[in-house]
This record gives sequence, structure tokens and C-alpha cells, in this order.
Amino acid sequence: MSVIKSSVEFQWDGAATRRRTLAICLINPKFEPSFWGHDHALPLMHGDKRCWMVTGALPALAGLVPQGHHIELIDENIEEIDFDDLRRFDIIGLTGMIIQDKRMKELLHKLKSMPGVVVVGGPYVSVQPESFAGLCDVRFVGEAEETWPAFINALAEGAPTLELYRQKDRTDMSTVPPARYDLIKSQHYMMASIQFSRGCPFRCEFCDIITVFGRRPRLKTSEQLIRELEGVRRAGFRVCFLVDDNFIGNKVEAKKFLRKLIEWQQQNDYPLQLFTEVSINLADDQELMDLMLEANFLQIFTGVESPRAASLNETLKTQNTRGDGLVDKLRRIRDSGFVITAGFIVGFDNDDAQIFDEQYAFIQEMGIAQAIVGILTPIPSTPLYDRLKAEGRLDFGHPEVAFLPKQMSREELASGHEALMLRLFEPNAFFGRLLHGYKASDSFRKRRAALAATFRRPTLTEAMARRVGGWMMAAKLVRELARHGRLREVGLAYLRSYVGDNLRLGGDAIPFPSFVQLCAIHWHYYNIARQERKTFGIAQPGEFPLAAE
Repeated sequence: MSVIKSSVEFQWDGAATRRRTLAICLINPKFEPSFWGHDHALPLMHGDKRCWMVTGALPALAGLVPQGHHIELIDENIEEIDFDDLRRFDIIGLTGMIIQDKRMKELLHKLKSMPGVVVVGGPYVSVQPESFAGLCDVRFVGEAEETWPAFINALAEGAPTLELYRQKDRTDMSTVPPARYDLIKSQHYMMASIQFSRGCPFRCEFCDIITVFGRRPRLKTSEQLIRELEGVRRAGFRVCFLVDDNFIGNKVEAKKFLRKLIEWQQQNDYPLQLFTEVSINLADDQELMDLMLEANFLQIFTGVESPRAASLNETLKTQNTRGDGLVDKLRRIRDSGFVITAGFIVGFDNDDAQIFDEQYAFIQEMGIAQAIVGILTPIPSTPLYDRLKAEGRLDFGHPEVAFLPKQMSREELASGHEALMLRLFEPNAFFGRLLHGYKASDSFRKRRAALAATFRRPTLTEAMARRVGGWMMAAKLVRELARHGRLREVGLAYLRSYVGDNLRLGGDAIPFPSFVQLCAIHWHYYNIARQERKTFGIAQPGEFPLAAE
């Protein structure tokens, strides 16, 4: 199989000729432990759960493979790779994000001896394609809805292929085929993931979304997404994350889709609970919030970034400073009935050493239990990266901070961040803010109760199974805490929070199985907060650091 080593922009004309059948394998490398992976919580969950969420690239890329070819998916997060078995494939594809950098390159070195064509695509190679030069046969930069099937067709027809593919035009999302969830081993995941739109209308300086996908959101049709959700449901999932860059980037189209989604949920007895990512201006549109809740969106992630208006304005996160304040916006979202998770960043030019106390106080007061704080990270292709480079402030010599901060040293930033994460995920701090936010919003509790009454009620058997599952999870958690010598410190804090705070809410108390799952999630955060500086770090000088997002 010949691979012509050239690099040009590509535009597919869609022509199809005779071809032979190819065996194709797509691999998602193992993630490093992180706040996002829930590694320490997974062993406590009911069933054989090995990964929190399906990496959407695998089923999406499988859906793009032209008919007639054999396709298999391997997620190293749920199964080991049989390298001898890989020799039977004509194409071995690797995808990955920046956090998978180390494992991606380890795998590519092992795959060099394979007879098949080794290809790499995904977010990491898209922002730094030069890092993969010489490590694979073919690189795909950016979106690949046209280039990936065209490459497969060319290889199948014996035609020349390129060493680097880059679509000339951005993908028309209304033409994207459904993801192949029939190929996913769903029993090993907590949730599925699909995508409605790409792009975001805002201009946050640190974000690579606007440079990779653009500022004009491009969307699938409602009919497309309903088909994909049907595939997710048939695969056995009960929870799905819509991993849009900003689900409400186009509010008009989002509302149109939500009305169709509500019909589908009602017709199918509400089979899916949904999560997604939104900008904080969701708070300014009550109709949109009402539709999302009626469609069974239970939780949203939003980028708060900082309680300091100067830092938000500096990074062009003006949607967070426009209109009334962050506090009012977050309260409106919670009062409408959403569980809020949020991202925060430290290290902006307007941040000094006081920012760590300010972030802690804000997060506690707002009751955002799952609040993840990252150090500002200059991702290649972003305006932030270009600005810091022009100012001579990029420096990859520090293991955690890839630039020179303005108002503190890099070690002050790294140690301040570490101390903040330790402080946030002490058991009393975590459950203190969780229950504070829960108790403080009577509207949240009433709205969730009203919505639950309209959805399918669990049967007696399902309710009993959930209760038994909660006790089984609690037993696993006790054993795990005892094994790590944390039963007295952490376990007693869980018990005090449940009995002393939660049960006092009477009929509004968080149900026992849900509370135990929150304890398991906290146990993960607690461990990662203590391991982070030992586990993570920027790659060697000259390579790019882990993304903050």
C-alpha cells in the first residue's frame, strides 16, 4: 500500500469507483488519570464500569467509513490492545487529545512495525501536527468528514494517498451520518456522548474551539440527532452527554431541536438523561432553560473561569461580565432546576496571589460541588498562545506552567493551584458547598420534583434494584476507604454530611443511592487533588502541556 508523502489542502469530489474491502481498526489511547476521568469512582459503580464516558470520536469516525469495509473499535480505557491481532488490519487509526499525548506516542512507536497504514487524527494533532511528523503514515488535521472517507476510498482503489489531509472547507454538519453506537461495548461505560453542533460565537482568548471549528455554530438537523439518540438508546445507555462546544451557540436552532427532543423523550418514556456544555448566558433565556429541563437535561457544565471581572475581560470572556453578575446568573440557572458543574482558571495577567482565596470563597458560596480549576494553558493555534509568544512569555521549562505569569512566579502559581484543589476537595468543603447550594435553592428542589413527576416513574422492581445498588456501592466505598486508611477521616465526614445535614431536609433529602454516588465522585476528586502534581506535568521542554480544559 503506497502512501505518497505530500501535504496539500484537500477537497473531495465524492466520486466512487471499484474498490477492495479493507479491515480498519480505530483506537482511543488510555487517558492519564485526571479529574475528568473519574478513575477512582469507577470501581465503586454498579456493574463492570471501566470508563466514565465514550470518546465520541470512535463511533463518529466509524460512522464515516464507506459501506462494505470491516471496522472495529478499541478503547484502551476499557480493554487491552492485542498488538499481534492488529497485524490483520489494513488501516490502524489513532485519535487523541492533548492529555493523551504520552500514550499516543508510545502506541505509535509500537505500531511502526505493523504492515497496515497507521493514521492519526483528532484534537491534539489538529493543533500541533508537527509533533506527529515521522510517527505515522498519515495525519488528519481538523475536521475529517470529507478527508477520512476519501482516504479510505483511495486506499481501497489502489490510488495514491497523502501524508497530510486538511479539509478545504468546514464540514456541513447536516450531512454527517450517525455515529456507530452498535460497535460500542456499552456495558463498560457510564454514559454515551454525541454532538449536535460545532463552533462557538464567543472569543475567549485561551480557547482553541474558535480557531479549529470557527465562531459560527454549525448544526446537525433535529432528525439527525434524534436518530443518533435512538442509536444510543438501543445500545443500552441511559445517560448521554451532548459534547457541543456550546450547545446554545445558536439559541434559535437549539430551541427547535429541543421541541423535537421533548416529543421523542415523551414517546419513548424518557429513556435518556442528558448533560451538556453551555455558555453562562443560558441564564438570560428562561424559555431555553425550561425547554432543556423538559427534555430531561439534568446537568450543565459552564466555563465560569474567574470571579474577577478584570480577568474575564482580559481573556475576552465578555459573556460572563455582560448584564448582571455571575452570582445572579448562576443562581437563576440553579433555581430553574439544573445541577451546575463549572470550570475555573487561575493564572490570568490580572491574577495575583489573592486569586486562590477568591476562587475558593466564590465556589463555596455558589455551592458548585464539581468545580474544576485549571492553570491557564496556552494551546497552540489560540490567540493566547500567539500573544504570549509575541510577548516572549512562552516557556516550557516548568513542569506545570508553560508561560511567565505577570503577578506571581510560576512556582507560586503552581503551588497556589495545588493548595486550592486540596482545599476544595476536602470532604467537609465539598459536601459543605454541595448541600449549601442544594438547601439554598428551594426553587431547584421544587422544580426537580415537579419534573420528576412528569417523567416515567420507576417500577417497584427498579426502585428496589436502585436501593440495593446504593447499599452495594456503599459497601464497596467503605472497603476502599479502609484499604487506603481513610475510613476515619473521609468516611466519617461522609456519614456526618448524610445524617447531620442531608437527612435534616426530610422529604427534600438527597436519596441514599444518589448521595453514595456523590461520595464516590468526591472520593475520585479527593485522590486526584492529592496526586495531581505527582501525576501530571508538561511534557519535555519543546512539547506542549496538558490542556486546562
